[in-house]
Amino acid sequence: MDEYTPSEVFLGPLTTICPTVNYANQMTVPAGTIWGPRIIPDCQLLYVLSGQTTVRLGPQKYTLRAGNTIFYGADSPHHIEATHTDASSFVSLHFDWDCPSFDPVHPGDGICECPESALDQHPKAYVVDLYDSGKMAFPHVIEMPGLESLFIQIAREFMFGRIGYEVIVRGMLSQLLAIILRYQANEGRSPEAHRKIAPALEAVKRQLHSSWDAKELASLCGYHPAYFATLFKEATGQSPKNYLIQERIRKAKLLLLDPGSIESVAEQLGYTSLHYFCRNFKEVTGQTPSQFRKESISL
Repeated sequence: MDEYTPSEVFLGPLTTICPTVNYANQMTVPAGTIWGPRIIPDCQLLYVLSGQTTVRLGPQKYTLRAGNTIFYGADSPHHIEATHTDASSFVSLHFDWDCPSFDPVHPGDGICECPESALDQHPKAYVVDLYDSGKMAFPHVIEMPGLESLFIQIAREFMFGRIGYEVIVRGMLSQLLAIILRYQANEGRSPEAHRKIAPALEAVKRQLHSSWDAKELASLCGYHPAYFATLFKEATGQSPKNYLIQERIRKAKLLLLDPGSIESVAEQLGYTSLHYFCRNFKEVTGQTPSQFRKESISL
């Protein structure tokens, strides 16, 4: 049974989470604007559109530039200062991770100033179950491309408040959180480890039909198998064997959409046993290949 410390919040499986946007806006502030030290009653994502911002989150201090995002949750002391010589622009999203109601609860009444000494307290970690990728804490600092448009869409949809906006922003926030977690699972766990095993990942991608073992993949990267296995787990959250299975089944889903026998699909992916292929497929998807194919062509 997993145990979590008081500074951790276990959110459960990603697919069961229903986030609610409590408040969202897009703003531009002059240099020297400060928020905090403070705590908030919900969670917040702060995306930097332009300028530069310094954030003290617990004992850590971060410098955020355009394209960077910071995340913190309830009762996590923080201090924010727009430090660029010119104005800085942000998108701010306040939200609850899992709330059955679509109705936003404005965080304003629950935001409290706190003493600077409170910043010595470590921020809470919010842990999500990503199934085959394991349990992962949502990152406090996010540096990944392609998020700006989605942040702006959420803020504008919320601010305009047109019919059905609550449903739309929930969907877009769910997408945003999932994209960040996917990136973190695939590349953000340890960018350095990911770089070191890149030749192995590329080989698996190009030759899914090959019966790769950890020793062969390690040799492609020039590492001892034991060290390679550690790097691989650090970078992907999986063992080389499980990673190969996941990639094969992902490809199998595409192949099963085309005409052809299930035996042929298994052979293309390097399976010498149809039984073993079907077992892997069901372990990953919860369905047999036949069930998946039947549902995929249903109207």
